[in-house]
Parts: sequence; structure tokens; C-alpha cells
Amino acid sequence: MASIASLPAGARAALLVAFLLHAFGLWWGMPASDAWDNDGIAPRDFLPGVALTFMPGNYFTYPPLHLAFLSVLTLPVTLVAVVRAKSTNFPDVLAEIISPPYMTIMAMTARFVALAMSLVIVVALAKIAGEIASPRRKPSAMTWTAWFATLGVPFTFYSHTSNLDVPYLFWSTLALLWLTRAIARHEPQRLRVFALLAACGVATKDQAYAIFLFAAPAVILLWILLDRAVRENLRSIGKELAVGVAMALLFILFVDGAITNPSGFRKRLVFLSGAASQDFAAYSKDAAGRWFAVVDTALAFRLHYPMWLVVFVAMGFVSAVLAGKKQGRSVLVISLVPALAALSFTLAFNLVARRVEERFTLPQALFVSVYGGIGMSLAWTGSWFAQRAMVRPVSRAVVVFAIGSGLYRAMAVDAMLWREARYEAEAFLRVNVKPGDDIEVHGLNAYLPRFPAWAKVARVGSGPTTLRNPLPGVREVQAPLMNIAARRPRWIVVSDCYAWRFERSDDPLLLATSGRIVPVTQKLDANNEDATRFFRELFGNTLGYHRVNDAQVKKGIFPAVYMHASLGCRTYTFERNPP
Repeated sequence: MASIASLPAGARAALLVAFLLHAFGLWWGMPASDAWDNDGIAPRDFLPGVALTFMPGNYFTYPPLHLAFLSVLTLPVTLVAVVRAKSTNFPDVLAEIISPPYMTIMAMTARFVALAMSLVIVVALAKIAGEIASPRRKPSAMTWTAWFATLGVPFTFYSHTSNLDVPYLFWSTLALLWLTRAIARHEPQRLRVFALLAACGVATKDQAYAIFLFAAPAVILLWILLDRAVRENLRSIGKELAVGVAMALLFILFVDGAITNPSGFRKRLVFLSGAASQDFAAYSKDAAGRWFAVVDTALAFRLHYPMWLVVFVAMGFVSAVLAGKKQGRSVLVISLVPALAALSFTLAFNLVARRVEERFTLPQALFVSVYGGIGMSLAWTGSWFAQRAMVRPVSRAVVVFAIGSGLYRAMAVDAMLWREARYEAEAFLRVNVKPGDDIEVHGLNAYLPRFPAWAKVARVGSGPTTLRNPLPGVREVQAPLMNIAARRPRWIVVSDCYAWRFERSDDPLLLATSGRIVPVTQKLDANNEDATRFFRELFGNTLGYHRVNDAQVKKGIFPAVYMHASLGCRTYTFERNPP
């Protein structure tokens, strides 16, 4: 609270707006037995994820730090479920705990934590800007950085979910703040805290390593080379760095299970470097693929903010570097911290994983908000072009328009959460599905609407039923999709965020030669003859079913936003043709 109180009034106003943006629609898809957060960890992965990390020979997709934190917060819910279960056997406890009351509390706990962490990210970025800016410009730079960060569209979305992107950036942004202060204030003892905070980021989501891999050594090296006082105190700084790095490595190795479960840790590293990343790569491994990955990472700015706001980022970067040279070499070094962190993530993650989706460019978007805020500060308080009396009102009007246009896009995320298309599909099913009607569904829990309690719902797929996350009242069936005539459900419900993957690529070889490729997983789905034929005939009305409801977000004052196969998905309901 003291940290918030120390912010300028304008920055506190931005923080209030960020809270409203990130809190509105937080109840999205609840109450339910599972959440619509695609790739989220709530509500089912808390304790299982922690257990698998330390279970010999096993591993979990993500590191356990945030999972453990949420496990502690929701421990009372877990204990109540265990007490109320028919027995302490795992199947009985599972059957009890996956019911909506428990799952809803767990999902909302994770979302409230993400909301709180998102606000800390805004505060940390504003304070980094305050360290970089001159004392005269500090309040204005902090204010506009807070506003700029708040405008992010994916940032707004992921602050509503249980995905680990906001939690790992929470730790990582705090780490960059401590690094910035260590240099700006000549307090090398802060380097230990910096290293531990960075380790917490990596122990939350592995890709956090990419923020620091190149940036931290580059920043420290520049600090040593440019600042004579640092060179004179090199032994003390070296000691702090060595202790901090050692503590961070031990922390990561212990939390990730490398010490207690080395075999599982090795399997997890193989998984992360293989199927978890390379099977989803969208760019080839040659020079053309790397080039397109760099270009698309830069162009991803338009996914986060109105594209023209890059002018403020450029202004702010140039101003920060020039002002840093005047204020002292340590300030010059910290003026490069956000840029080096963004560059490091691009080189060490985007070009390695060869992915640039909105969540994989979120670090860069947040870090450059520091420069965007400094650029807005220049336009607002007076800069190279805004010092004349006739120019300043125009430049201020441009800043106000920039904030307004960014907020409009961010508010569109909340509007999408409020107007979720699955709500329409659920309303249609409640009215039209009769007791005992059979409903056939396809895809993961995250793609499905909630179904009437009186319906008989079966999820059909070719994969083993043991690998599916169970849903109360949903019967799991392993069978070819094209055997629909034998099953004869009255209704079929499917999301386009699931069905699209079975559309065949027209010319994957052409994509491959241009540097952009069809991911391995998408090729496998597109080559699934059974599913491809099923969905082609279903949507072509040649399967014996006809479409009776097409639930999609209707046009309104806000534009539609589509994100992470979670937001903006259309849900189709088909009914069996009459005899």
C-alpha cells in the first residue's frame, strides 16, 4: 500500500482504471466444473501439478511455484471436499471436488490473484520509469507509464484468467525494478533480491528465463564498463552477484524438482524442448523463418496497442537514452533495461520456440510501455515539439486521444467477456433440450458451454477417455466420429475454436518455403481423416444434421476480440434431421 501511496495522483488514477478493466468480467464462465481459460491452471491443476513435480519419474507441464501458492490458498476448499467425499479413495474425492461449488472457488481464487498481480506489474513499470526519468519528469513519466501499460489488450485478457503469463511477469517485472534500483542507486546488495525474484519468475513459468538470459549480463557488463565507481567496487558487486546467482539456481533446482526428482526433471526438460515447443512452432528453422519471427514479433505491437502509439515508444526511448547520458552513466544503463529485456526475450524465446502469439509478445509489450509512458510525458509536459504555447494543446489532445483509443480496445475485452457467445448457446439448450435428450460434444473442457442438468451429454473422440479432464454429467466415449449414425444423438454442440484445426491446409509446402510453416500439431489434426470428414459433412449439412443455432458475439459499440482460442469462439448447435 505504501508503494501505491507513493505514486503520483495520475498514476493512481491509471491503477484504478486498470483494476476496473481487469476486474470487470472476472466471473466469466462461472459457476462451472471447469473454466474457459484455455491453457489455464485453474481450477484443476494446483495440487496435482505440485505432486507430479516431486513424484519420482513424473513431471508437470509447468513449474510448481504458483501452483503451490494457490494450493495453500485453496487448501480449506480441498479439505472440505475430502471430508464430504464418499471415501478418501482418489476416485471418490475427485468425483466430489470437480463439482461446480469447489471448482468455482478455486478458479476465482486464481483469477483474483492474477488481478492483484497485474496491478503490481503496472506499479512496478511506473517505478522503473521513475528511476529512468529525471527528477523533474519523474511524476509525469510514472503517470503515463501506468496509463500506457493499462492499455494492453492481451494484458487485460490474461489478467482475467488463470494462465501463468501474468504471474511470471509479476515476478519478472519486480526483478527488473530491483535491478534498475541496484544500478541507479548504487546499491549492489539489491542484486541478491533481483536474482531471487528472477528465479521466482522462472519457477512460475519457464519462459521467464528468456527475459534475463541476455539482458541481465548485458546490463551488468555495461554498468561495469561505463561507471568508474562500479569498477572501483568490483569485488563487492561480484560477491553480491555470485551469491545472488547461486541462491537463484539452488532455488530453481529445488522448486523445479531437479534435486528431489532428477529423472522427472530430465523428462520435463526433454518435453519442454521438444513436444511442448517445437510441435507448435509456426516458423521454419532457417534464416527466412527467423526473419519472419522477428518481423512478426515487432508487428505484434498492434495486437497490444493501437499501432500508431509506437511513435510514443520511439520518442520515449530516444529521450530516455539522451537524458541518461546527461544524468550519469548509471542512468544511461538503466534507460536500456526495458529494451534489453524485450530484446532478450525475443532472441531467447520467440526465435527459439518460433512462436509469436499475443501471450508470447506480452513481455515486450509491457516492457516498452516504460518508453511509451516517457514519450507521452514529453508530449504532455513539453518536449522537443511541445514547448510552444500553440503546440502544447495539440500534443496534449493527441495524448488524450491515444489513451482513449487504447482504453476503447481494452474495454472491448471486457465487453467480450460479458457477451460471451456460449451464454447464448446455453440459453438455447435450456429452452430446446428436453429431459433425456442426447447431446454429443467434442473437444476439451475449455471449448464447451455448460449443459442443462436434465440432458444426457456424451463427449466423443478417438483418443483414450483416461486422458480427458472429467466433467460431471458428461459420459466419455472413445469411438470414430463418423459412427454418428450408430449413436444418433438428437443434438451436436461444437465450438469453432476446436473444429477449425481439422480443416486441411490448402498448400502447407508454400507456407514452409516462405519461412512460415504449419505447426506439427496442426498438420496431425488436419490429417485426421475421421475428424476432417466428420466436421466437413457436419458443417456442410450432409451428415444428417442441420444447424439450429450459431452463437456468436453480436455487433455492438465495441469490436470483437479473439484470443487464445478462448475469447470470441462461436458455438454451433446442430439437430438431427427429422425422419
